[in-house]
Amino acid sequence: METTHKIRTISLFSGGGGLDIGFEQAGFEILFATDFNHECCETLKLNRGNTLSNSCTVVEQDITTMDLGILPENVDMIIGGPPCQSFSASGRRAGGAAGQLDQRGNLFKSYCKVVEHVRPKAFLFENVRGILGTNKGQDFRNIIDSFAALGYKIEFRILDAEDYGAPQQRERMFIVGHKLDKPFLYPRPVYGPDSENNTPYVSVAEAIRNLPFTEEDKKDTIFDGGKYSHLLPLVPPGSNYLHFTAKRGYPEPIFAYRSRFSDFLYKANPDTPTKTLIASPGKYTGPLHWDNRYLTVGEYKRIQGFPDNHLFYGDRTAQIRQIGNSVCPKIAYYMALSIRDQIFGVPSNIEYLQPDDALSFDKRKGQKAQKTKAIHKAVLEKSYDQHNSAFTPIPFRAYVTPSSVDKDNNLKAVVHKDGSVRIDVFAEDVTDVQAELNLIVYGTITKENPIKLSVVLHGNGEQGVQTMWNAVDMWVKKTSNFNSLLELYGHFTEPHPIFEVQSFKRKSDLPIFKFAEHCMNFDNCSVYFSKNLLMEMWGDSFKQTGFVELARTLRGYRFDIRSHETNIAIPQGVYMVAYPFTLPYDKQMNFFVREEET
Repeated sequence: METTHKIRTISLFSGGGGLDIGFEQAGFEILFATDFNHECCETLKLNRGNTLSNSCTVVEQDITTMDLGILPENVDMIIGGPPCQSFSASGRRAGGAAGQLDQRGNLFKSYCKVVEHVRPKAFLFENVRGILGTNKGQDFRNIIDSFAALGYKIEFRILDAEDYGAPQQRERMFIVGHKLDKPFLYPRPVYGPDSENNTPYVSVAEAIRNLPFTEEDKKDTIFDGGKYSHLLPLVPPGSNYLHFTAKRGYPEPIFAYRSRFSDFLYKANPDTPTKTLIASPGKYTGPLHWDNRYLTVGEYKRIQGFPDNHLFYGDRTAQIRQIGNSVCPKIAYYMALSIRDQIFGVPSNIEYLQPDDALSFDKRKGQKAQKTKAIHKAVLEKSYDQHNSAFTPIPFRAYVTPSSVDKDNNLKAVVHKDGSVRIDVFAEDVTDVQAELNLIVYGTITKENPIKLSVVLHGNGEQGVQTMWNAVDMWVKKTSNFNSLLELYGHFTEPHPIFEVQSFKRKSDLPIFKFAEHCMNFDNCSVYFSKNLLMEMWGDSFKQTGFVELARTLRGYRFDIRSHETNIAIPQGVYMVAYPFTLPYDKQMNFFVREEET
C-alpha cells in the first residue's frame, strides 16, 4: 500500500549531509539531523530549504550524551553512518584498525539506543568495508547481533559508488534493519559490468566538465613547493608513485615498491572513475588533477556526487574534510528508492540484486592484480633482453670519489676499486673500532650486482648505533634518488627490502648494541612478541622494571617499538619492533600512554 505522507526520517552522524540529500531526493523528509562536529552542523543549516528540508531541526550534540527526549515522534526511518576511522584502511596501514578498541568504534551502541527509543519501521547504517575485518570479524558480529536483538531482520551488502553514477571507486558497507517477512533486496548497479545493460561508468572528466575555474581556484590548487612536487608532471594519468619504482621499469628509481599509500602522487585518469576521495589529504595525496594540480572544492563535490548548489561551511580544508567523510549522495539515493519501495510501499522503477547475486568488483581487483604482475614480469624480461643478465641496476652513485671527510657529520667515506664502500663514523675523538655494520645493498631486483657497504664505528658512545644507521641513511640519500633508508626496506606492514644485514660485529657491551643486534635480524621485526619477553631479555640491562618505561627508553634510541600503548589495535601483552634499524633523525618519534592506563 502506498504511503500518503512523506517518510518521516531522522539522521544521525549526519556529517555534510550526503545520506540526507539522497533520501530527500527520494521523497523522505529529514525532520531531525545531528552531528558532533560544528562545521558539519553549520553546513546542514546552510542547506535547509536548499538541498535539505526547510523544516529539519539541526542539533549539534554528542550522541553518547544526547537526551533522546528531543527526538521527534512518529519516526518511520533512521539513517546514519558513525565515524569510520576506527575501521578504516588507514588504521590498518598504521599497524591495525582499532575497531571497537577505539571509542569511535562503539558509537553503533548509541545508534542502537536511538533505534530502541524510536522504534522505526526500518533503519540504514553505513560504514567502511573494513568494518568486516577488525578484531577478526568480532566487531561486525557484535554490531549485527546488537541490531538483531532489537527485533529487526538484518541485511548487509558492500556497494561501490561508481556502480551508481559517482565517478569514484568507493566501497561501503550498507546495513538495513527491517521487519519484512522476506529478504530486503539491494539496488542493482546502474553503471558498470554488473548493470543490466553494461552501461559505461561515469568518468571524472565527464563529471566535472563545464565547472568554472576561477582565479581563486587557480591559487588554491597550485601543486608546488615540496621535494616531490616536480615529479607530478611525469606521472601518467591513472598512475601514482609506483611509476618511479624499479618494478615499473623506471631507469633511476626514486621509491621502493609499496613504500607509500596508493594515493601518493596519484593522478586521476580523466577517462575513468578515480580512486576514493579522502577527508584529510596530505601534500602529495591524490586524486590529483591530470593538469598537475590539486582538485577544486567544486570538483570534489562533483566526484563525491553532491549537487553544485549544496554549500559547505568553513575554509577549503574544512570543506574537503566534510566532503571526504560524507556518504555519496548518489548511492544514498538508490538505497532510499529501494527502502521506499520495499518497506514503505512507494514503487520505484529500479532493478534489484537477488540475495545470492555476487557483484564483480572483487573479481576485477584480482584481474587487476594479475595484470600488475604481468607488467612487472614484462619489465624484468625486457631488461634481460637488453642487458643479457641483470635488471637495470639501481644507480647508487659514488658517495665521494675516491674518498672524503665529512667534518659536519664526523665521518669519512671511501669507495674502493671493487665498488665496495666503507664509511668510518667517529662517535668520539678516538681511533678504537667498537662496531662494524656490514650490509649488502642490491642494485637489481634479481639481487645481482650487490654493493657491499661497511659502516665502522670509532668510539663507544651511547648513540653509536643511531650514528651508524644515520650514516647509512645519509649514504642512501647522497648516492641514489631514494629519500631515506626506509625506502630500501619498505613499509613495515609489507616490507620489500632491497638490502640485507650481512653481519654486525661489536666490541661494545652496552645494552643498546645488543638490542640493535637482535633487531637486525629481519625475522624479529614486524611480528608480535610477548611484553614479558622484552622485559626478560632487556629489562635488567636497561635498569627498567616496567614495560612502558623500557619501551620509552628504546624509542628514545629511535627504535620503532609499537604496542597497545601506541596503537590500541595492537593486542594487550605484546609488542613489535617495526624496523630493523633506528629511524632517521627527521622522523618524529613519540611514545604516549593513554590516561586510563597510567
